[in-house]
Amino acid sequence: MTQLYIETIPYTEEAIKNFEHKFDLTSEEERFPIDFPSVYIGESEKENKHTKQIQREAYVGETNWIVQRTKEHLNGGLKDKLNQLNKKGDMSLHIIGHKKFNKSATLLIEQTFMNYLLGDPKFTGIDDLTNDEVSGLNNGRSNDQPDFFDREMYETEVFPQIWKELQRRGIVSSFSTVKNSPLFANSPFKNLSSEQLKAKRILLDKIEAEVSKSQQSTKILKVSGAAGTGKTILLSSLFRDLYDNPFTVNEGNQKRETNVAMLVRHAEQLKIYQQVAKKTNMGNVVFDVPKFISNGKMFDVVLVDEAHLLWTGNFGRVKGDTWLPDLEAIMKLAKVVVLIYDQNQRVSSRGYLPDKLQQIVESAESVSLEKQWRIDASEKTKRYIWNLTHFEKNSLTRPVQDSNYEIKFFNSAQTMFEAIRQKDSEFGLSKLVSTYDWKYSQGSKPKNGDDYWMIRTSDGLELPWNLELPEVQKKRKSGVPWQEVPESIDEIGSNYTIQGSDLNYVGVILGPSVIWDEENNSFGIDSTKSMDPEATMKPSVAKEWSNKDVVDNLKNVVNVLMTRGVHGLYIYAENSKLRQKLMQL
Repeated sequence: MTQLYIETIPYTEEAIKNFEHKFDLTSEEERFPIDFPSVYIGESEKENKHTKQIQREAYVGETNWIVQRTKEHLNGGLKDKLNQLNKKGDMSLHIIGHKKFNKSATLLIEQTFMNYLLGDPKFTGIDDLTNDEVSGLNNGRSNDQPDFFDREMYETEVFPQIWKELQRRGIVSSFSTVKNSPLFANSPFKNLSSEQLKAKRILLDKIEAEVSKSQQSTKILKVSGAAGTGKTILLSSLFRDLYDNPFTVNEGNQKRETNVAMLVRHAEQLKIYQQVAKKTNMGNVVFDVPKFISNGKMFDVVLVDEAHLLWTGNFGRVKGDTWLPDLEAIMKLAKVVVLIYDQNQRVSSRGYLPDKLQQIVESAESVSLEKQWRIDASEKTKRYIWNLTHFEKNSLTRPVQDSNYEIKFFNSAQTMFEAIRQKDSEFGLSKLVSTYDWKYSQGSKPKNGDDYWMIRTSDGLELPWNLELPEVQKKRKSGVPWQEVPESIDEIGSNYTIQGSDLNYVGVILGPSVIWDEENNSFGIDSTKSMDPEATMKPSVAKEWSNKDVVDNLKNVVNVLMTRGVHGLYIYAENSKLRQKLMQL
C-alpha cells in the first residue's frame, strides 16, 4: 500500500458508511487511513448567479477517526460548519491519510492547508451571508505548536506530496499560483517560527492581563524588527487568534468576549487584509485608520500594521477642536493597542514623532524579531543587503555569490525592465519600483500633454508611475492590490504602493536623489533631487526640522524598496557616478 491515501466521497451518511465498509476485511494494521490520524477538506461548489463562475468554499479539519468525526458533523445540525457549507452547494469530502501521520503531523498539515487554501484563487469564499453562517475558508482554531520530531519532513516532503496530488486531481491550484498571492504572503495561518511563536505568546499573555482589568489606562505594546523579519505575519496570526479565541472579561455582573480590530493606513495592505477577513468569514474587523477614528467605536484590542505610517499632524484638515494625532485618537478607542513599528521604514514627514508621541512609542513594552524571513538567501547575502540599505561605510562592494538569491546591477533601466518582465513571465510577482524622483500627482493629469505621470530615465526608458493605467485602476477599485494586477508590470511602483509587500524579484530604479558617497563608499542622498513632498516637507508638529530629517526619510525609502525581493534584487542608478561605480562591481 502506498504511503499517501486520498479519497473523495459525497458528504452523506451513506457515503461514509460505504467508505467504512471498504475496510471490513482489512487487517487491523492495514486499516489505513480509517483507524489512523487523517486530514479532511469539506468542499462546497456552486455557480455564481451573476458571473456564472464556479465558486468553491472549504472547511479543513483533522481527526484520529475520520468515520466517527464525519458522523458527528452530519449529526451536528445547522450549527455545524460542514452542514452550513453543505447548504450552499454540492458538497464533497476529501479524506487524506498518510502512513507517517501522527497527531502533531495532522495538526501541522491542517494549518498548512489553511495557509495555502487562503491563497488559492479556486477557493473564493465570496458570498452574501449573515454573520452566523459560514463562508470561504473555515476552521475555527489555531494549531500553533513548537517543533516536533521530523517536522521539517512534513513541511518539505509530505505536504508538497499531498498538494501536488490534489492539484493533479484538479482540486487545488499550483504551488506557484498560491505563493504569488498577497493573501498567502499575509496569511494568518502561517506556521510561525519559534521566535515568532514566543513573541505571540508574550503578547497574548500581556493582552489577557490588560483586558481583564476593571479600570485602566490604554496599554501600548510594540512589535519591532527590520523589514522582512516577519512582523506582519506575527500580527496576522495574532489577529486571527484573538478573533477565534477571544478572552472572557467580567463587566459588573456580566461576562462578555473581547473584540479585536485591525487598522491599516497603507492602501494596498488594507486591501489585502480586507480580502483575508472576507475570505475567512471574519466580518467587518479591518479598518482604514481615519474611518476607524471617525466611527468612534470602542474595541478591547486594536492592532496597527505599519504603525510608522500613522499621521501625527492634522493633514486631513479635521476640525481643530476634535482632531488628535492618529495614535492618541486610537488610544482613546482601545484597552490595548499593538503597534508594528520600524523607525527605519518611516518614509513620510507625516509620521514625524513629536516628543509626546516619541515617548509613548519608545516606552511601550516591546517584543523584537531579528531573523530575516522575506529574503530567501544566505546570511552573507542578507548582511550585504542590510549594509547597502543602511548606507553603511564601504558597503558598495562586489555582491555576494549566492545560488539562491540574485543581486544584479544594470547599466540600462530598459534592460533591467526587460529582465524583470522575463522574471514576471517565469515566476510572477516581479515588478519595477523607483525612488520618488519624478513628478507625480495622483488623481490629476500632467500639464505637459502626457496621458500619465511618467518616469523617464536617461537611457530612454519611459513608463507610467503606479496607479496610472486604466486597467490597474479598474482592478484596484474591485479590491485587487497593485502588485497582484498583471498590467502593473507596465508601471513603476513607489514605496507608497509596495511597502509591506513581498515580490519574487524587484527591480529598483535609484533616481537622481540617490548618489555615490565617495568618502564612505556607500549610497548617499542628494535631497534637492527628490520630488517626494511627503518625505521632504516640514511637518507642522516639528519644533526642529533640518535636512538630516529629510535625508533620513529618503534613506528609509531606499531601505523599503530594496527589501521587497524574495529571490532577487536588480538595481539601476540614474546618477551617472553611482551607476559607473555599480558597474565596476
